Amino acid sequence: MGEVLPIILAAGRGIRMASSMPKVLHKLLGRPILSYVIDAVRGLGLKRICVVVGYRAEEVMKVFEQPEIIFIEQREQLGTGHALMCCKEILSDIKGDILVLNGDTPLITQNTLKRLIDIHKNEGSLITLVISKVKQPGEYGLIIRDKEGRIKGIEEVTERNKTRQSKEINAGIYCFKKDFLEKNIPLIPKNEKKGEYYLTDLIKIASEKGEKIAEIEAPFEEVIGINNRLDLAIATDILRKNILKGLMLQGTTIIDPNSTYVESGIKIGRDSILFPGVYLSGKTTIGENTILEHGVVIRDSEIGNNVVIKAYSVITESIVEDNAKIGPFAHLRPGSHVAEEAKIGNFVEMKKSYIGRGSKASHLTYLGDAQIGNDVNIGAGTITCNYDGKRKHKTIIKDRAFIGSNTAFIAPICIGEEVTVGAGSVITEDVPDKKLAIARARQVIKEKKKD
Repeated sequence: MGEVLPIILAAGRGIRMASSMPKVLHKLLGRPILSYVIDAVRGLGLKRICVVVGYRAEEVMKVFEQPEIIFIEQREQLGTGHALMCCKEILSDIKGDILVLNGDTPLITQNTLKRLIDIHKNEGSLITLVISKVKQPGEYGLIIRDKEGRIKGIEEVTERNKTRQSKEINAGIYCFKKDFLEKNIPLIPKNEKKGEYYLTDLIKIASEKGEKIAEIEAPFEEVIGINNRLDLAIATDILRKNILKGLMLQGTTIIDPNSTYVESGIKIGRDSILFPGVYLSGKTTIGENTILEHGVVIRDSEIGNNVVIKAYSVITESIVEDNAKIGPFAHLRPGSHVAEEAKIGNFVEMKKSYIGRGSKASHLTYLGDAQIGNDVNIGAGTITCNYDGKRKHKTIIKDRAFIGSNTAFIAPICIGEEVTVGAGSVITEDVPDKKLAIARARQVIKEKKKD
């Protein structure tokens, strides 16, 4: 491919987002908008990526600080042309071509960028740009051609030209010969109305000099820019559908794609089934033959094979091993680990706890800071009292213990193997192996007082 320096323009505030947050940090299916653009560029295998930052630059740099990324600050946001003017120093050190794209076009693909660069080199043009054909141009610049069909400029949409039958728009993605860019950036005129310098004026400058301008076409869904919350919702829907399509083609059943949300990077094994309302996010993996029922929410978790997660369960930063059953209405908080063939039932909450192979907590239970062995039965209403008001303490329940309903364990405490704990007990001391523990007052029956 030869040396190519990508410059991503990400300095704007994005006033139409109606937000104090930099536009490129707004989330698209769980990730900042700019991250998608960087990933597309990174896929080209380029050594350096230049990102122009401006509004709240420190925040953007903190999120994307990586060895291959070079940040250039545009202290005053005076347009896209001015952003390139701020890159003067780094341009002088480049011998190859310059790829320029906006940080708010998250759906652009690596393939389109590679095609742009290849055409640019093969055609020997000074500028190659990405265009798209649409029915309504909206706020995108219109491509203007001469009688021979050559691109001669980019024009804003006005009442005069918005009814044109041909709606070719500028996607704001370019490849420039470095020498042309370096020589002509200073010639970009200042827009009198807005006091800004527009990168698009380089197209007119090249055309007036008779220079060669090439183009490639890309689908509008790929080049959509994020200017407001409506655009963000549209892009989210496009990306979501693309992700779900890929999963379905790889063997995942998604019953209702219109109500299912899966963030990019999620891995799901074959023959798994996602019911309506499922939301998977973060670094989550789902195994094969696993069923996620209605309304299941999973984030940053590892789910094994042949798992059933019943309706409206929430799992965060946890591990669920093969053949386990979770829910309905279960809550696995960070640090939970459910071993093979274990069961966490309805209205059971776990936090920073391990429950061993074949063990079960079927109903209305809280397990916090607990280590539970294999084949343990936890009765309904059991609570590990892990917090003394200052510190957290651990509860250990060893293999094959049977815990009666409505038991409270006052941690720190250790319950031995094959222990039976009577229902309604409040256990405050360790219980040795194979013992029966009962901690409740004796039942007393008395005659009622007569009126």
